[in-house]
Amino acid sequence: MSIIKIKFLFLFLPFFCFASSIQAAESANFHLAGGGAGVFYIRQDYGEATFSQFAPEVVVYGYMPIFSRFWFRPGFRLNYSWIQPDMPQGLQIKETDLRYMLETGLVFDWIILPSLSYAFGFTYRNTTLVTNYPIVSVNDSVSGSENIFYSHVQLGIGFPILSGFIVIEPFGRFVMVQNDYRFKWAYGLETTFQIF
Repeated sequence: MSIIKIKFLFLFLPFFCFASSIQAAESANFHLAGGGAGVFYIRQDYGEATFSQFAPEVVVYGYMPIFSRFWFRPGFRLNYSWIQPDMPQGLQIKETDLRYMLETGLVFDWIILPSLSYAFGFTYRNTTLVTNYPIVSVNDSVSGSENIFYSHVQLGIGFPILSGFIVIEPFGRFVMVQNDYRFKWAYGLETTFQIF
């Protein structure tokens, strides 16, 4: 079995688990939630210096009890980043990243809601070489688009409001992007609302 097939197998495994959870929705213990987040990716673009790249994010979660106070939390995430570090006016490389991920995680139901999750998917990256005066033309071998394998491990602490109808969750992420070692860490804040 090729590496690509193995990646797709692991990518869609949480989806099948999530679909099974939806079938169990007739049980009062199954819950669905959705919301948004603001993520700051820490990129190492300047040697030892770093650049914070903001990405708004949409998230959908399913919650299903597994044992005691532990809940299984599969999910789907979609975010987009476009902000670039400072570059010379005459020659710039602009990147936009559309990230789409499936996620699997565990949540502990307590006064607060600590969680540990793993997300994996792809980044659809569009790269454009932009020139301005005094540079008139350049041999452009940079521009193009590609799908890059992406994953992260996330640790969060949720704060339930209105008996868990709203959950505000600050989080930190360890980020892994295939063949792009500028990304290592990210942090952010998400807010989700219970749908049912």
